[in-house]
Amino acid sequence: MHVRVSPGSVALDEPDDCSSFKVLLSEEARKDLPGLLASASAGKLDHDDVMVSVDWIKGECAGRIGMGWNYRFANMLVYAAGKGWLSQDGTHVRAHVEAL
Repeated sequence: MHVRVSPGSVALDEPDDCSSFKVLLSEEARKDLPGLLASASAGKLDHDDVMVSVDWIKGECAGRIGMGWNYRFANMLVYAAGKGWLSQDGTHVRAHVEAL
């Protein structure tokens, strides 16, 4: 799964894929990234990474995921926590940013 950020848009693509997680950012949206994330309630910028809201991910996945997604997503969060990529309160997961 990945978060796609382009001018005026923050969207979750490939929600059923819990084996990969990143933010794909268009060059045109780079300067507006903090505002776009905030306006979508998707997360917040943290240095060069984005802390993506777990609740936002779940909301974006509603009606778009297959059987077993909850288990796979929970495992993704456990893996992220083990790597230090989950916020201490478990509400946000870190994603690196790549050019779109």
